[in-house]
Amino acid sequence: MGKGIKMRSAQDRHGNPYSVEALQAMHDRQQTIPDLICDHPPCGCDLRFVPRYQQNRANRIEPIDVPAYIGLTSDSEHITGCRYDAPGRITAIVAQSDPDFIKALDDGKRELRLLALHNGLGGRSLSGVTPAPGGKATAGAPSGNKTTNFTQTEEKLSSYLRTTADLVALRALCESDALLAAELILRFGTKRIIWSQFFFEQERYDDAWELIKAGDANAYPIALAGIVKSHHAPSPGAKYKSSFLNCRPLYRRTDDPDRLDVFEASIAHPDGKWLASFPVGTEIVMFGVWKFAEAVETQRKNPRDPSRTTTFVTHKLTLQPKFKRQLIEVS
Repeated sequence: MGKGIKMRSAQDRHGNPYSVEALQAMHDRQQTIPDLICDHPPCGCDLRFVPRYQQNRANRIEPIDVPAYIGLTSDSEHITGCRYDAPGRITAIVAQSDPDFIKALDDGKRELRLLALHNGLGGRSLSGVTPAPGGKATAGAPSGNKTTNFTQTEEKLSSYLRTTADLVALRALCESDALLAAELILRFGTKRIIWSQFFFEQERYDDAWELIKAGDANAYPIALAGIVKSHHAPSPGAKYKSSFLNCRPLYRRTDDPDRLDVFEASIAHPDGKWLASFPVGTEIVMFGVWKFAEAVETQRKNPRDPSRTTTFVTHKLTLQPKFKRQLIEVS
């Protein structure tokens, strides 16, 4: 199915409210789940409850925990104006966006231009030139005197950031890429980007690391979803000034039972109080031009068997947001 927003509440046909936690408790007690409908009047479309489950995936050290949620049935849709109407949200986001950022196409779809966001965030241009302060950089023309605007006015960039934040927050609420992919084509210069190569949930941090490593300095902006694991502030006298927000990592098996791959995603920013405003356990989305670090090996004794040593191969992804809108709480 995977076509709509994952909901946290619903009601039965008698108007009795149910939270996703209450439905999960009923499922655990093997009680019958009532027929559910949307609790936003006057919608009332049919819904289904998807209980929490674990899913085995290739090369994962442990099954992926998929939280419980409430979603649409195969033949239902939220009415226009319902707060869970994802197509309606997309329409509203696009209506408020800059036409230079989201362009209408002849087939009714729209094209989101990641290059505009990339350049506004200070990424390297497709010609290999980093935008200079003031918004201009040499385009590398043979004449030597041609310049191209790679960054936008503050107003335009603010619009691009708002639109991107709204879209990735909506994607994090959805069951899959399908809904946004049906409406929005992603383009980076002349290259079309599929949604699975733009938005990455925790179980795909390894794919994100490989993508960013392959792109290196020319990597385009991507979005990662995660859950806050910890915060770290620099010690007095430390050479670095940034604080860090760290997300729950992905652990991946290797062919060696004593060797594990670890993929970590972190936000680095001088404003530690701002990062701390996202408490441990908060669901977030982070977007921008990420940096990768080459894998680093460390060894630790196996707590279950001190005679064995486990090697952890850590792959780090770090985002240093230029704007605070690049980090969003999912709600």
